[in-house]
Amino acid sequence: MKKALLIVYGVIFLALILLSIFGMMSLGEFSLSTLVSTVFSAIYLTGLWGYTFGKKIWTAVIWRRFFYLLCFGTIVTFLIGTLAVGGQQAIEAIIGLVISIPLVYCLYQYSKGEQSYWLNTEENLKGRILSDLMANNKSELELEKEHGSSKALIKVSMEDDEYVVRITRLNGDSEDSFKNTFANLGHLAIFIEQYTFIKISDFERKYA
Repeated sequence: MKKALLIVYGVIFLALILLSIFGMMSLGEFSLSTLVSTVFSAIYLTGLWGYTFGKKIWTAVIWRRFFYLLCFGTIVTFLIGTLAVGGQQAIEAIIGLVISIPLVYCLYQYSKGEQSYWLNTEENLKGRILSDLMANNKSELELEKEHGSSKALIKVSMEDDEYVVRITRLNGDSEDSFKNTFANLGHLAIFIEQYTFIKISDFERKYA
């Protein structure tokens, strides 16, 4: 249902862009600013398409910058329209703001780095492994491993719709403990392997 609504919204947004271009060309008012605006609208629609179908296009960082740019442009356009003397410009500014809100939301969601489509195939695979193991072990995993004089203890659990990892690292007399939360198990897997010598395959061997 959500995807269908976004597709309809995207089609309507595209139709409005094309109508705007046609109107400008008919009146002989198509300018460089109109061309730039059209290019950015096409980019925003590309982001909407990527979010709707869960496709990876460019990077999350790039889309977060476009999100900020869209917010800035929307606010400036709204303020200019509402502060204009003519009432028609104010009405058009309000309509434009309402139409832009879903696009702003979608680009914000699309630019979140924890979305699964920003992970590579290996990272997604590790996330699925942890997901399967947690499903079979009451949403909790625990692993302890030694490597020379070092020891690491990891606990993974589900709390308030988020994945929580608690890590304790021991090296001689020193002890270091910390935790982090994630919306995606792929990112959690990366975190574990980045900050400890424990691999996701170690969880597989223990809970297989």
